[in-house]
Amino acid sequence: MVLFKTNDKTDLRSKMKRKRGTLASLYPRSGSQVAARFPAELVARGGLTIAGYAPKGSEIDCLPLMEKLKARGARMCLPVVVAKDQPLIFRVWEPGQDLVRGTFEIDHPPEDAAVVVPDMALVPLLAFNTKGFRLGYGGGYYDRTLAELREANEHFVAVGLGYEAQGISRLPIERHDEKMDWIISETEAHSITRKTP
Repeated sequence: MVLFKTNDKTDLRSKMKRKRGTLASLYPRSGSQVAARFPAELVARGGLTIAGYAPKGSEIDCLPLMEKLKARGARMCLPVVVAKDQPLIFRVWEPGQDLVRGTFEIDHPPEDAAVVVPDMALVPLLAFNTKGFRLGYGGGYYDRTLAELREANEHFVAVGLGYEAQGISRLPIERHDEKMDWIISETEAHSITRKTP
């Protein structure tokens, strides 16, 4: 367990947000590149429910990947923030369907979309390390959610999506931080656990 000052993660988040903004402008095709590097073995079993996200700001655009996974028979869904300090829920969504603006100005499916439990989640990040830990936005929503999904399904897979240059060697880790099973960037597919759903 890495010991760190309270400010460490806050300062690192600010730095990595700026860096991600630069990377987004340097690699405008990153969403398609990530989709091309997504390992086929992760969707070898048909009928999976896979959670993506509606990209915000400089986040890697996962829509090309979601379209590819949908074409391979996956049921797609998006996360919804329901309350502070609570796990996310997921509602069914298909690329092209309308979204509504929610908490933190994150777009999500409307309330009449069915709630589902994903077998896999595509997760945005600010930074990651070789052990699969990610730096998120500080609310803990994904950590709480991934812990709950893993407890309910031992085959659940978390896939972090980011730019290769977001990989860093010194990442402050806390006890509640959840690891990714895979990290996929515009140039590499990093297997942390080789876990498949």
